[in-house]
Amino acid sequence: MKKLLVALVLWGCALCTPAFAKTFVGVLWPMFGPLPAIGLVELVAELKMMPDVEVETYLHQNWPSLVADLERQPPGTRTVVVGYSLGANSTVFVANKMKYIDSIVALQPSMLSWNPAVTGKVGRMIEVYNPNPWETLGGMGSKKLIGPNIEYVANNDSHPGAQFSSEFRNLVKSEIARVSADSAIVTAQVQVPAAPTLAYAETKAPAAAVTAQVRAPTTPAPAIAQAPLPAPRPANIAGPTKLAAVKQQPPSQAPSRERSHEPSDGIKLEPAYATAFLENLTSSVDSGNLFAHRQLTAADMLDYANRNYRNARTAELLPTGPEYR
Repeated sequence: MKKLLVALVLWGCALCTPAFAKTFVGVLWPMFGPLPAIGLVELVAELKMMPDVEVETYLHQNWPSLVADLERQPPGTRTVVVGYSLGANSTVFVANKMKYIDSIVALQPSMLSWNPAVTGKVGRMIEVYNPNPWETLGGMGSKKLIGPNIEYVANNDSHPGAQFSSEFRNLVKSEIARVSADSAIVTAQVQVPAAPTLAYAETKAPAAAVTAQVRAPTTPAPAIAQAPLPAPRPANIAGPTKLAAVKQQPPSQAPSRERSHEPSDGIKLEPAYATAFLENLTSSVDSGNLFAHRQLTAADMLDYANRNYRNARTAELLPTGPEYR
């Protein structure tokens, strides 16, 4: 017995709870209901196939029921109202009773009905009408509704044939799709907050790259070309042996040590063996730090020759010009 009572309570709650839909569409029939509006019946069936869309239909004189259903919709529900003929006239009464309606599509409202001006707040209101009353059975689809934000679309359809117009059907579907898309965007913005934007995020390099750039050496300075240094030789070598060793050495390739042995005007050339002797002599001196600048004078050379080569003819090998005194 208790299980039966619980089941009845849950079933009653399910019946009393209104179904939630992202978009609620109310369709107002023309005079005599859906019988003279077969095209609108087909459109309603197509609208019910759209996802997240709830569609309800009402007689044109029962527009207060539509107002009550719109007010019962949960917050965030999008609302669309569609009316044909006298149902298009009734959309004005619905708009003036509601606080806000997202979209209204009125198809050929009748001139045989009285309508006040639209004073309610409507996001978008579109009216499709035939400006020629004679083509709509004396004005049954030629009335222009009055309002501040009504978009008028003129056509030349007859009043019974306007409901079968593909342009009208596509217009209704596109409006419902637009309103539903706006609802989806708003829901996504509320549920998923936007990620904070980082200033200059695209221009910043990763930390590893920055560290590598800091640690990376700068462009190396161009190496200074240096003439190859001759291999050191022992200093205490006899004169003839020393000269013989010097003669066997290949000529230096450094541009600064190249000398021409061709005779020239006004220049007194020194013997080749003297040049080789001086080069070998200067290379045999212990220079210590190779990068420190040292100055070898003629007095140092004479002293070195007297100490190591007393029997050699050093006086003929060394220059005796005034600039060396």
